[in-house]
Amino acid sequence: MTAPAAASSPPATPGQEVEPGGLSSPSARHADLRAAVAEEQLHLLVDSVKDYAIFMLDPQGRVQTWNSGAERIKGYRADEIIGQHISRFYLPEDRDSGRPARLLSDAKRLGRVEDENWRVRKDGTHFWADVVISAVRDAQGVLRGFSKVTRDLTDRKLAEEERLRLVQAGEAIRLRDEFLAVASHELKTPIAALQLHLEFMRRKTLDPKVLSTLERATRSTWRLTTLVETLLDVARLSTGRLELKLEPLSLSQTVNELLEQHQLSAMGAGCAVSARIEPGVTGAWDPLRVEQAITNLLTNAFKYAAGTTVGVALTSDGRDAVLEIADGGPGIPPEALSRIFDRFERAISSGHYGGLGLGLYITREIVVAHGGSISARNLPGGGAAFTIRLPR
Repeated sequence: MTAPAAASSPPATPGQEVEPGGLSSPSARHADLRAAVAEEQLHLLVDSVKDYAIFMLDPQGRVQTWNSGAERIKGYRADEIIGQHISRFYLPEDRDSGRPARLLSDAKRLGRVEDENWRVRKDGTHFWADVVISAVRDAQGVLRGFSKVTRDLTDRKLAEEERLRLVQAGEAIRLRDEFLAVASHELKTPIAALQLHLEFMRRKTLDPKVLSTLERATRSTWRLTTLVETLLDVARLSTGRLELKLEPLSLSQTVNELLEQHQLSAMGAGCAVSARIEPGVTGAWDPLRVEQAITNLLTNAFKYAAGTTVGVALTSDGRDAVLEIADGGPGIPPEALSRIFDRFERAISSGHYGGLGLGLYITREIVVAHGGSISARNLPGGGAAFTIRLPR
């Protein structure tokens, strides 16, 4: 009776140690275990990345793996996208132009290619993507596929576009202000000459009809002069060239004189003026600019609150002089209160009232240049009130 044949041992793989009886050696089993652990750790590492879409493509550009970052950025679950071509992530015009295939071809030829452009999420929204595609080759140099890493840089892209927009807007404002300054300055000379000619003609003319026409023309030139001066002030304020000439000033006397000067304007608007002027309110201010600020508020009240009572109150409050001008008009729309002192802003449509919407802006800048403040509010019984505080 012959002895049974010994069981055949499994063939050993190259480099694998085999114990007698055909079993792998402990060192080989440990190497396999380490490799499996390393592969699992790499998978966990890639999948845990939330800020980057990291996945593999086959040589034709179809998705082979998908991490959680890719799901967050692009919106697809792994079971929805694995096996699909990367062209799904591109805008229609990029697909039509062959951009996905061209990027894969460049990565295959160069080893790596980077691209920034708009991409499409599952829901159809666009995001600005920074993409790196790298060719993956085996030890023999055979192309096995591509790795693809995508970052969502939409916030950065939008911030850059906003910064550029602000720079362009700032440059446009600078050029506009320079133009206003030059144009306004150049207009002053011919307007002054026109006023002299009109005045000369008024003195030489006796015909009542001609005199009436000349008077209307003269009033128009003075309105034009006021407009030019306003534009010049805006240009000075915008370029930081508004200069104050401070000197001792009685604000009590200034307010009284201005009310007297504007008495005809108030009567023409049907406004009764109620004044409470504390005597002896003095300080160091620029007389011309302070008068300009107060005049702007008075003419504003007569214009927007015609037919009502305008109250003017001047008091001293410690180191400040406080001037309030209140009217009984329609008030300021609540949504306009926060922007009433901005350039070219108007509380009421320009279709109802003339002007450029610059008076309150200039008034605020004059007050602020003096270190003071100005505010506006609606009164409980109707109407609006403007309050100026000037350090004495």
